This record gives sequence, C-alpha cells and structure tokens, in this order.
Amino acid sequence: MGVVSLLRHGKGPMDGWIARAYDRGIQAAFRDLFPTLVQDVLQDLSSARRVLDAGCGPGQFTIMFAELVPTMEVWGIDLAPTMIELARAHAADSPARERLHFEVADVARLPFPDRHFDAVISSGSIKHWPDPVAGLRELHRVLAPGGRAFIGEMNRMAPPQAVATQRKRLRHWLFRLIYPRIFTKALTPDEARTVFGSSPFGPPARERLLLDGCFWMFEVRKAEGC
Repeated sequence: MGVVSLLRHGKGPMDGWIARAYDRGIQAAFRDLFPTLVQDVLQDLSSARRVLDAGCGPGQFTIMFAELVPTMEVWGIDLAPTMIELARAHAADSPARERLHFEVADVARLPFPDRHFDAVISSGSIKHWPDPVAGLRELHRVLAPGGRAFIGEMNRMAPPQAVATQRKRLRHWLFRLIYPRIFTKALTPDEARTVFGSSPFGPPARERLLLDGCFWMFEVRKAEGC
C-alpha cells in the first residue's frame, strides 16, 4: 500500500524500503536543483554555528550545508528511522562528518533545549507535519533570540507550464511520474502565511518564489529577548 499511496498522492509512509527508494531517486532526480535551493539561503546562514534541519530525510541538504560552511555544526531530525539510517550513512562519507548529527525525532517534540540553534532550515517537510503550527512552535522554542528559520515547500499554486518545465529537469522516472501529484499535497503561499501567523513567529519576515514559481521559501524570525 505504501507505493500505491506514493504513486497516487505524491507522498506516503516514507520509511523502510520506500525511504531507500526515495533516497536513490532523489539523489538522481534533484541533483541539478539542490545547489539552487542551497545557494538561496547560504549567505544568510554563513555566520550560524548551530543549525537544525527539520525533516531532513536522507540528509541531502543537511550534509551540503555542513560541507559548504566549515564552521557550522548541523543536526538533522526526521520521524522515519530509515531516513536517519540513510543520512548517517551518507554523512560517514562526508568530509564534514564530525560536524553532522542525525536523530529520529518528531518536529512537534524536539529533543533539544531552549535557544539551542542559531538557525533552522526545512525543505519539503512541512506538508507532512500533522500540526504545522505545533511544529513551528517547537522550532521557535529551540531557536536563539534573533535566530531565523528558512522553511521551503512546493507551491500548490505554481503555474502548470512551470511545473512541466521543472519536471523535465528531473533525472529519475519515478519522480517525473509523481512530481505533479506532489503539488496537490503542498501548501499555497497564502496557506503558509496563515500557518506562520498562527505560530509564535508571526508573519514571515521575507518570502520568495524559486524554480519558476514551483517552490516557495519563507523566512521567519525569533524576536530578540524571546
């Protein structure tokens, strides 16, 4: 039933063999797009020393950030044990392995103390959270005062032509097949603004659309003194 749900809806129980297939596919399908998404926030994270990747999957972004910023220590959390197993295996081959940490955890119940991180990143994960406001509340708790969170997700309102253009860039047959379906489960920018506004972060400090409007990136900030 897992693969049927994945094919039908663009998402499914991302653990076990589904996670392993996802890992193989995403590394091939999106390798041309990863640098674009990373570079968009890299300068904003250049001074961060401790960063959390919430919903890290097999760790593709977590590891890339750690490798690009040699002063950064990065933690990745995911609810799926297989995803964390895969991320740890990838990290073992990385020159940044001593600065990478992966744990099984729920974004709504993070195993970290208050004010622990300088920044948070999350890409393509918020649509899977049962209660996005609860997840954002936890991210706010673990951020240091003045810290920023960069939350990215597919844009459900993306123009069909833009979706078709980006789909052609994918290098894996399964991801080309499910790519349009992924958008049906994603948030619109307006829905995201409502979620952020209901969280301790309040309205986004900055937002932008990437990949021809297929992907939105919101920046939210924890106020000084919080």
